[in-house]
Amino acid sequence: MAAVYPPDKPGAAIVVVKDGRVLLRKAYGMASLELRVPMQPGHVFALASLSKQFTAAAILKLAEEGKLTVDDDITKFLPAYPTHGARITIEHLLTHTSGLSGLSETSDLRAAAVQESQLIDVLGDWVKDLPPDFAPGERWAYSNWGYSLLGSIVEQASGMSYAAYLEQRLFGPAGMTHTFVGDRRRVIPMRAPGYEMQGDQVVNIPQMRSRIFLPGGAASLLSTVDDLARWDEALGAGRMLTPASLDRIFTSYRLKDGALTNYGYGWDLGSYAGRRVQEHAGGTTGFLSYLVRMPDDRVFVAILSNRSFVTPPLQATAHRIAAIAVGAPIVEPPAVALSEAELDRVVGTYRGSDVGTFTVTREGATAFAQVGGLGKLPLIPTGPLTFRTSTVLWMWSFEIGGDGRAASARVREWKIDDLAARVDPVTPVPRPIVRIDAAALDACVGEYESLNGILVKVARAGDHLLVTPQAQAGVEIYPVSATEFVTTDGGVQYTFIAGDDGRVTRYLRSAGGARPVPARKIY
Repeated sequence: MAAVYPPDKPGAAIVVVKDGRVLLRKAYGMASLELRVPMQPGHVFALASLSKQFTAAAILKLAEEGKLTVDDDITKFLPAYPTHGARITIEHLLTHTSGLSGLSETSDLRAAAVQESQLIDVLGDWVKDLPPDFAPGERWAYSNWGYSLLGSIVEQASGMSYAAYLEQRLFGPAGMTHTFVGDRRRVIPMRAPGYEMQGDQVVNIPQMRSRIFLPGGAASLLSTVDDLARWDEALGAGRMLTPASLDRIFTSYRLKDGALTNYGYGWDLGSYAGRRVQEHAGGTTGFLSYLVRMPDDRVFVAILSNRSFVTPPLQATAHRIAAIAVGAPIVEPPAVALSEAELDRVVGTYRGSDVGTFTVTREGATAFAQVGGLGKLPLIPTGPLTFRTSTVLWMWSFEIGGDGRAASARVREWKIDDLAARVDPVTPVPRPIVRIDAAALDACVGEYESLNGILVKVARAGDHLLVTPQAQAGVEIYPVSATEFVTTDGGVQYTFIAGDDGRVTRYLRSAGGARPVPARKIY
C-alpha cells in the first residue's frame, strides 16, 4: 500500500479483518493536497459501484417484507418504462442480464424528488428509443442504468426515498454511522475530495461534473472503511438478511443456455486457492474502491481511494493483500525466454465474453495484449504457450490451431475464466479524409462523460482531433465530414451531435459494428 500511495499524493484508507480481528487499519497519502491534510482511516469516500451491493440488499429486504419478489416484471413498479415488449424482471436488473443499455445518464435529477414517469421523460433519447441489446437472461452485460432503475423500484415498493430506506433498514441496523447517500450540497464531516490526472498533473474534480453526488442505486453512496467492515460483520452474522436472501446474493446467475455469469446480486463471484471470493470494484471521477470477502476464512478487505488513477490497478493490490490475509500469498510463475517465432504464434485478435476483444502484438522480444480499459499489457512468458501479466494478475494460455497459430486464448483470474476465440478483425471501408474549418474542429473540443462513467478529453491537434480517455493514451481522429471523424485505420468513428442552439452536446463512438456508445459533453 505504501508503494502504491506515496505520502505526497492523493491516498487511500484500508481495513483488513480476519475472524473478527482487525489485522490492518491504516491510511496512506493525502486527503487534501491543497490544505496539506494527511489521509486518515476515518475519511469518507465515494463508493461508486460498491453502492450496488446495498441496492441489492435493499431489494432483498423488500422481498422479505413481502413488498416485491425478484421475479416481478419491472413494469409492476415502473409502468411507463419502455421495455419494447421484453419481459424484464427485477432479477434481470440485479444480475446485469436485462439487456438494457449501460446508460447511467440521469442529468441533474434527484431521484427522491422526481417521479418515475418524469425520470423516463427527462432521459428522452438516451433510453426511450433503445430496445434491450439482447433478450433478458441470454447474456451478461454490466449495466449502471439497471441499478439506477433498481433504486427507483426501492422507492416505489417502499413508499420512501431511496436514502431514507437504506438509512432505516440497512445503515442504522448495521451501525454504519458514517455512510450517506451522496448530495453535493450536504456538509459531511471528514469527506475527502477526489483527484484525477490531467497529463502528468494532479487536478481537482470540478463539482459541476462529478456524478458521485447524484442519487441513484448504481453508484451514489459515500462511506468509510470502518463502516464497510461493520457491514461485512452484520452480513456474516445474519443480522441484515435471512440465510435464503444471502444465498441468492452470493449465487452466480445462470443464463438461459446454462452458463454461469460469476455474478450474483451486486457482487462478483470467483475463487482463489480453493476458497470462495465475493468482491466488487468501484470507480468514478476522482475515486476508486475495492472490496473483497473470503467467507471460508472470514477475511474482509476494503480499500477506498481519493484518486481515480493508480498503478498497479487497485484490484491487483486488493487481491495480493487478501491472499496474504488467508495465508496463501500470490506467487507468480517465473518468467522464461521465448523466441520471436514462438511469440508470433500467439499474435492476433481474440474475442471473449468477459475480457472482450483484445489484440496480441509483438514488439521485438516482447508480446503485448491491448485490452479495452486496461491499455497495453506486457505478456510475461511462463511456458511455451502460457503467460502472465503483473499489473493485472491474469494468467493466459493459448491453444494452437491447425495453421500453427493460436486458435484461442484462455484468460484466468479470481473472477474470470474466459475462453477467447481468434477472430479476423473487420477491415473497414476507408473514407477519404477531408479538411474542415477551424470553427468546426473547435466546436468538438471539450470534456465528455461516456455512458460507463469514463471521462474523455477531446482536444484540437492542428487539422484534426485528439481523443484521450481517462488514464489511457490519446487517439488521433481525422475528419471525414464536418461532424464525423475516424481513427487512422478507420476502425473507430466518432460522430459529434449538436443541440438546438448549434453547439455540440455529445458524440457517438462506433467500432466493430457494435451499437454506438454515447458520451455527453460536460465541460
